[in-house]
Amino acid sequence: MPQSPFEDRWELSPSQQDHVRAVKEALGELARAKAGIAAVEAALHARAQEIALDILNSIPGAPSKYAVPIRSMAADLAAVQHVSDTTMRNRMEDATAMIERFPATFTALCEMGISAAHAAVVCDEGERLADDEVRARYEGIALQFADTTPAKLRPICQAVAERLEPQTISERHEQANERRGMWLTPERDGMALIELLVDAALAEGIDDRTMAIAREVKSGLSEEDEDPRTLAQIRADVVTDMLLTAAPTAHGDGLDAIRAVVHVTIPAEVIAGADDRAAHSPRVGVMAPSTARCLAGKTYTWARLFQDPKTGALTAVDSYVPTAEQRRFLTARDEHCRFPGCRRPVYRCDLDHTVPYSEGGATHVDNLGALCRAHHVLKHNSAWSARNLGRGLYEWTSPTGQVLDESPQSAVRFMALAAADEAAGADPPPF
Repeated sequence: MPQSPFEDRWELSPSQQDHVRAVKEALGELARAKAGIAAVEAALHARAQEIALDILNSIPGAPSKYAVPIRSMAADLAAVQHVSDTTMRNRMEDATAMIERFPATFTALCEMGISAAHAAVVCDEGERLADDEVRARYEGIALQFADTTPAKLRPICQAVAERLEPQTISERHEQANERRGMWLTPERDGMALIELLVDAALAEGIDDRTMAIAREVKSGLSEEDEDPRTLAQIRADVVTDMLLTAAPTAHGDGLDAIRAVVHVTIPAEVIAGADDRAAHSPRVGVMAPSTARCLAGKTYTWARLFQDPKTGALTAVDSYVPTAEQRRFLTARDEHCRFPGCRRPVYRCDLDHTVPYSEGGATHVDNLGALCRAHHVLKHNSAWSARNLGRGLYEWTSPTGQVLDESPQSAVRFMALAAADEAAGADPPPF
């Protein structure tokens, strides 16, 4: 029977648990107080913007393109908060947009039900929805799923906004793709920053391929020849070498060159061309259907997913090539590390037995889940514990006894999109 590599498990004493619970309670109260302060601050910023706009609109003739009253107001407020006037203008505009365009979000912030970071995510992702009624539906759905971290809330908001967006993803992607480009920004000490705006699938492929090469470089050396560079430094060197030594493709179609892992969930109707809804990547969010079809046409392995039509939970997966079915299933189900709040991609995680194999735990999808190495170690070396309840549902218990439910992101996104379809009066997608 294999021996567990994790032998230094520790737990809190009853006295320590009481102290930590007191700390958690105080931090919770502090978080709620910060939300209330953020709401007051937003109201003050919006009021200052309103006064400046009243002055601007009262000036005879066409308003100056410099909007001097707004700039003056921002500079005046910036002096007391010790920020730049540009930062203050952005705060005034964001506060006004939240209060006027996302009133339910502002109410939730005032009631200390969400943080300023959660409110910013809801507003950022819903800003593109121009219709007031559609935006209100989006806002109501987004706030239902705000009981998570801002990082996990963002892809949910993106998916809901995508579903309610009246303009198709194909049209928007075509327009957005016109903005692709590369920019160089000089930095200090003889360095420079290169930014690249490309199709999301290409970006994910670049990211994964450079990481894979960097790991090969790092692990391919003996202990005597250990590379002192970090993975980030090796990746930068790999990209530099590839860009300066590789020959360009004839048409710039990098999809032909992708050999890295790009995990994309594509509805069958999209592959067939009968539907132009967005595909989904757990790394970069929505993906244009044309890009998804291109990738699907070039892949060597397809996995077919079955979802529960009521909950969105994945119930099974099969593949034409019958190899590593469980791994494909868990990649599709989990998408990320299953520790609460973690967004580490599943393909950079360990597949952990919830009940250890050494203790009789089965190698079954209901006893397996993705955990990044840090949270894998935490699970085995601390008083954190997990129960796999089936259908991808986890129940985590903290060292102080707090129970945290963790649903797979694929199911949460399904429920959010089902709510969006119901709010829009649309028929649910076929399965």
